[in-house]
Formats: sequence, C-alpha cells, structure tokens
Amino acid sequence: MRPYPEEVLRAIQTGVVTHFAPELTSNYSKAQFAFAMILFGVATRDYDSAVPDLVDANTTLRALLADASAALAGIARDDAAAARDALAALPAPAASLRLSALRVENEALRTLVSQIAPLIEAADDEPALAALRPSRAAIFAHLSADARKRMVPILTAG
Repeated sequence: MRPYPEEVLRAIQTGVVTHFAPELTSNYSKAQFAFAMILFGVATRDYDSAVPDLVDANTTLRALLADASAALAGIARDDAAAARDALAALPAPAASLRLSALRVENEALRTLVSQIAPLIEAADDEPALAALRPSRAAIFAHLSADARKRMVPILTAG
C-alpha cells in the first residue's frame, strides 16, 4: 500500500524525533530541532484543503479579473487597451483537480493581476481610471486576505 503524502511527512517527522532528538545535547541544537519540527507542522498545515482552497482562489481571481476587464471597457487609454488585451488572454481553467494544475492556473491568474497592477494602482489617484477603483479595492482585499491566511507567525518579524 502506498501512503498518502501527509502520512509520509508524519512518518518522517516521527522518525526524526525518535532517532535524532535523543542525540541533541546543546540548547542550540534543541532549539534548531524544535524549529524544524514547527516547519514540519507548517508544511502539513491546510494540506487537506489545498485543492478546494485553490479552486476557490482561482474562482475569485477570475471574478476579480472579469470585473476589472468590464471596468477597463470604458477607459480610452493606451495602457487600458494593453490591459484589456492582457485580460483577453485569460488562461483556461485547470483541466484537472491535481494540485500542480491548480497552482499553474493560480500563477497564471496572478501574473495577469501583476500585469494590470500599474493601472489598478493608479486608479485611486487618476480621475480617468475611476471606474477601476472598485476593482482595485477588491483585488487588494483579496491579496491581503490571502497573504494573511498563508502567513507563518514564527517566520515573520512582526
């Protein structure tokens, strides 16, 4: 029987604790070992919901990009036309529920967000881009929430 990936990680973690922990004598090595065990926990955190989380994230990103595209339709500027062209090349949804396929889709959608980011960012200050302000707020809120969800407190400075 082939174990599931999270079972393999758990077995590795258990083996490391069983065989290496007793050999650690200095406080430094014990602290580094504890940190490594925390990282094992981080690696497995939310593992079981990774696929539905990515499906939801991709659906949200597609909706945000569709809203931005609709807002761009009424803006007559060269950079808006370039953004519309970029959004017209929206990648197809992932053909499978494999984590790797969903990540490729997510990266492609995030790439589109980054391509239109200069225009989205300017929307708050430029009256000609006012139609993009709701998209700007929604995209920033989504990216902020995603960053907070994926944050690992022990790995951050503040």
